[in-house]
Amino acid sequence: MIGNKQRLTLLLASAVVVALALGSLSARAQSLTTADILAAVDARGGIAGIGSQVAFLSIVYRDKNSSVQELSFVSFAKSSADPQVADAGLIYFLTPPALPCGAMLLTIDHKVTGQPTGLYFFHPALGQVKEFTSTSERKGSLAGTNIRFDQIGRSELASKFDAELLGEATLDVMVNGAAESRRVYVLQLTADPSTNPNESLPDRTIWVDAEGFLVLAMESKNEIGKLQDVLRVNALATFEDRLEYTQMTVSNLLDSSSTIVTVADREDVGELPDSMFDPAALAQFDPGAWNDLLQVKVPDPVCP
Repeated sequence: MIGNKQRLTLLLASAVVVALALGSLSARAQSLTTADILAAVDARGGIAGIGSQVAFLSIVYRDKNSSVQELSFVSFAKSSADPQVADAGLIYFLTPPALPCGAMLLTIDHKVTGQPTGLYFFHPALGQVKEFTSTSERKGSLAGTNIRFDQIGRSELASKFDAELLGEATLDVMVNGAAESRRVYVLQLTADPSTNPNESLPDRTIWVDAEGFLVLAMESKNEIGKLQDVLRVNALATFEDRLEYTQMTVSNLLDSSSTIVTVADREDVGELPDSMFDPAALAQFDPGAWNDLLQVKVPDPVCP
């Protein structure tokens, strides 16, 4: 039988253990600053992930009238967490109902603060490359969806937004086919007028995965303060020992449109050459030349 003195000793010991555990959790939560979190998100990259990879993606766009448009493409991308190394991505459209057959979109990001990601569109019928430089061109629609051209490419939250850490929460997401409750950091972002004066969605709330530093959700308000865009990540999967996006939904609440982006397959074919991402070389690019290295082959584009 435990005496009162022993019982008191055990209670005190338990209290110390609980206090230490809570202190450890608090220290972990406070060990990362807002700047640390944003830097990790930027380094982590967007849907293309980190490193060289080839991915097959599909887009299902539903407009305000519930009309549905489907689009598929293959993406060749290379990106690095090193701020001195440029990121690049090449999208080759396979089913382009709203695009010329064989169209390509190239993004090049030199990671220079204040310098936007380079956007180049190849029109095969004309055999010409068009660089998107004006604000209206960069904010144009990707194949008629509610995804803008300037939303494709590297995350630049740290240099373009002021941020406040609101706290922590949990979000449910499918991970490798099973539902998981993920711990997330919740941050409030406000566009920095000195580095991001033309931002059309200047106020955002983001939910960042505390382990992988992927943005799992985002709610964005426009210039007049109305909630406009809502992003939700539906699924993640392990690729090269890290979690990557496999499906996300982008909804525009003002026009009731939505776009579901799904990554059907990712493959590592080794380091992709820099020459692949040269705007002047787009006319000679042949995605089928990579089929010997791919398990999922690049098909010929479906042309109307």
